[in-house]
Amino acid sequence: MKTRILAGLLALLLALGLAACATTSAPAGTSTPNNNTQAPSNTETPSEPGDVVTPGFDYTGGLPAGVVTTEPITLTAYQWALDNQSTDFQNLWFYKQLEEETNVTINFTVVKEADWQQQLNLMFISGDYPDLVIRPDGSMNFEDYGVEQGIVIPLDGYIEANMPNYAPRLNMNRSADIMRSSDGKMYYIGQMSAQGVVNNAHWFINKTWLDAVSMSVPTTIDELTEVLKAFRDQKPGTGENVYPMSGGGEITHQTNGIYTYFSMFGVPLQYFVYACIEDDGTVVFPGHMAGFREACEWLAMCYAENLLDKEALTQGDSGMNAKINNDEVGFQTYLRLINTGWKDPDVIQHWMPIIPPAGSQGVTVPRDIGTDVPSYGAFLTNANQYVPQTLRWLDMQFETERMLTSVNGPAKDCPEGLDPCIKLGDDGIWRVLYVPEANGLYNYVPVTQGQFFAPGDYIFDIFEMPPHRWERYENSQSYEKAGIVEKNSYIILEKLVAPLKTSDESTRLQRLHEDIKKLVNESITNFIMQGVTDASWQAFLDQAENVKVGEYIELYQKLYDMYMENQ
Repeated sequence: MKTRILAGLLALLLALGLAACATTSAPAGTSTPNNNTQAPSNTETPSEPGDVVTPGFDYTGGLPAGVVTTEPITLTAYQWALDNQSTDFQNLWFYKQLEEETNVTINFTVVKEADWQQQLNLMFISGDYPDLVIRPDGSMNFEDYGVEQGIVIPLDGYIEANMPNYAPRLNMNRSADIMRSSDGKMYYIGQMSAQGVVNNAHWFINKTWLDAVSMSVPTTIDELTEVLKAFRDQKPGTGENVYPMSGGGEITHQTNGIYTYFSMFGVPLQYFVYACIEDDGTVVFPGHMAGFREACEWLAMCYAENLLDKEALTQGDSGMNAKINNDEVGFQTYLRLINTGWKDPDVIQHWMPIIPPAGSQGVTVPRDIGTDVPSYGAFLTNANQYVPQTLRWLDMQFETERMLTSVNGPAKDCPEGLDPCIKLGDDGIWRVLYVPEANGLYNYVPVTQGQFFAPGDYIFDIFEMPPHRWERYENSQSYEKAGIVEKNSYIILEKLVAPLKTSDESTRLQRLHEDIKKLVNESITNFIMQGVTDASWQAFLDQAENVKVGEYIELYQKLYDMYMENQ
């Protein structure tokens, strides 16, 4: 059975990976808060990870088991939202159903992905905090805002007392250990959807175009260049324009941004952490890797010779997808073909997955074990007067059927316009019946914008992945078999070393990261648009020194060495 096979594969992949603009909120609740819901003030930092609760404190706030709240309450929430979707969270069927069952109303302040980090920072600076933050995607400094400032509250005792669906899963796949901060406490509810994939971006080529120009699938950069030139010159598409190669989202986008093309030159570039772990355990800055300049020079050539869509540096996902759906693009990185912004089957039938063509340094794709390592699902601030109620509202979303509904659509009692999307089989396995076209699920459920916590030991026993998940899994496995995925995942540096950082180190790394990200993005853009000269290259290296790349790498090397000592 596929689910059983996946469970074994996930264990193997984890072993390899670990070794190797806003709406206005209404006022918060109108009822009188129970004083027992306030977070206890622990006066000592625990010496052991388990010593994180206050003895004798009633973390339930006096609520009976199974009761979310004894009176209607209203909570305010900052809600992360995808750039390429227009989800109406305030009126979403999923949350309206939850409101009816729980007596908890959420007033959402919706912030798009591109604006998220800036708006989150401004929120912390303002001192006007929401009760909770949902799906705090991106870099979140819990050492600063939690451990040091106490704006984000620790949840350990509350989780055990109020989250019977969520709490048991924390003991699966080392999840709880990964989620703790330097003081041993847990400041957020995890987000996790184990899938057994090992990378984000996949490479695709328009097979219809390739056949039209009578060329084979390219395996090297030289071959790819010739294919792109043939696309440009022979114009095999049916659209008005021809873009041999494109890109979308910010240039940093992990599945279809310009960053992805650096992998073809042996540089596993990603924006989560500007450091890579080489096979021997040495932490390096990607800008210092041998293939970085070669990648910039090739992209500059493609830009100058109209092989690269000039709008790829600035356009969003929707702009890129529109060109692909108009049959104007021949080569592209993307997450997958099925259930995306590409028309199915009219468009995706012309595309095929390929192994990335290789430059002189070979191919190295970033190893992303993020689907198998907890990310951020939600956190609560010290403005929250209803902590047990909030966590019970969240926990309702981790009940198996409701959680699967939040991503895949309902099994029964469907809203108007939607048929049952999932079904529980006689064998106890949930399966997807169908996926609404054109991302239609976002009109009813949060999909990837809500709560989901499913370690491999839990999800593979109860759920069979739908076709679009299998597509991504199989493409990922082909990369693993080809030996082109980096040995040591950047997730180690981004997430797994987090409990080893001091508060000062965490804050320092975050500040250095922002400076380095700005330098890398501006340099790549300038190199592509203006070309690479010895003088401009040296200027880049000098600027990297000025923004303290050396200190950044040194800190991560220290943390990585400490992490490996504990393995």
